[in-house]
Amino acid sequence: QDTSQNMAGLLRNPLVHYFAALGLVTATTLYCVPSVVQEECKGLSLGTFLGGSSNLKAMTRDLLSCGESYKADNPMAAIVLYSVLYTAFLAASIPGCTTILSILAGALWPPYIAIVLIVFNSGLGGMCAYTLSHLMLRGSVVARFPKLFEKLKRSIDSFGSNIWFAMIFLRVTPLVPNWFVSLGAPLVGMPAHVFFVGGMIGFIPSGIFHCLNGRALKNLINSTGVDPLTSFLTLFGLQFVVLLPLWLCGKRKANELEREIDNDATQKKTS
Repeated sequence: QDTSQNMAGLLRNPLVHYFAALGLVTATTLYCVPSVVQEECKGLSLGTFLGGSSNLKAMTRDLLSCGESYKADNPMAAIVLYSVLYTAFLAASIPGCTTILSILAGALWPPYIAIVLIVFNSGLGGMCAYTLSHLMLRGSVVARFPKLFEKLKRSIDSFGSNIWFAMIFLRVTPLVPNWFVSLGAPLVGMPAHVFFVGGMIGFIPSGIFHCLNGRALKNLINSTGVDPLTSFLTLFGLQFVVLLPLWLCGKRKANELEREIDNDATQKKTS
């Protein structure tokens, strides 16, 4: 009986409903889009990607060749599949996956298409997490991450009435982790339209950054006599230096907010 009650409680959990719906949409998309039957993809499998290879350049070339072949045969299906996967990973707050997909977009599509895909799907995935938090997780987000919530609230308050700039700044800098911005924004009164549009604007610099790296990686993989890893890391480092001042600014502001929160907590304990 206890097992039945626990199972019934689990099935009534809105969080389970959210991830079940997310999984259903993703699975339906995978079922509906054309299967991967291209000749360039026959030697590839999930184990090839996860297990790695002693020849990194050859493996990366094969993966890009497979993606380009599938895109050439199914251009619209490739965009739909990419968008659903990107949105699902971001909506589920799975770290790292969207960065890989952003670089992949730069390698597979022209820059104007790749950047639009990255920015729009980033906004859409963040909006899914925003809705999840607004409808289902209001109490648990604050209870489980009180320090992050306080940091987010104070950072937005520090911009006063410039809420649009606050949203853009939060997406560009590491002031608060991106996954928590999506979950915490509705709890601090961030309007949905400001969150969506401002968030997409804030994703543009990182979208351009990843797109350029994807195109550079593709060119290096197809080149001969060039070490792709060294060249790619060099380009990545140069682009990182360009964004470093903005990143340091956000980091310094985040450290100041943490000190303020710690000082206020100490004063409350002593009073």
